[in-house]
Amino acid sequence: MHPLMVSNPNSVVDELIDRIAAIVLRTYEVEQLLPQGSKERLSLAAHELISAISTDTGRIDFSCELTLQAPQRCSSFLVKVQGQAAYESPVWRINEIYDVVVDPLDRGSTRPAMLQ
Repeated sequence: MHPLMVSNPNSVVDELIDRIAAIVLRTYEVEQLLPQGSKERLSLAAHELISAISTDTGRIDFSCELTLQAPQRCSSFLVKVQGQAAYESPVWRINEIYDVVVDPLDRGSTRPAMLQ
């Protein structure tokens, strides 16, 4: 076991969820959800951690779903995110967000596989 392996990667990612959301809100995929020139901003309404796995290099690979809302438009969007966190003394930081997929908010449908 690597000395930096994390005993509870889920709690680390939960603590980083606001930072993950801040990064995702600036991605091209999410910026395209609102009309160009719109003054309205999306905000994090909810999140669900799908997985958080501590790697043998001391990083955490994570997958989560963010529900973003646009209050003025009464719209919500489900955004699937995959990324990696790394410990940079003295705190955990988001190392990389490598996949952002926007889905219609329909929990009844079959979930498409995340992009590789």
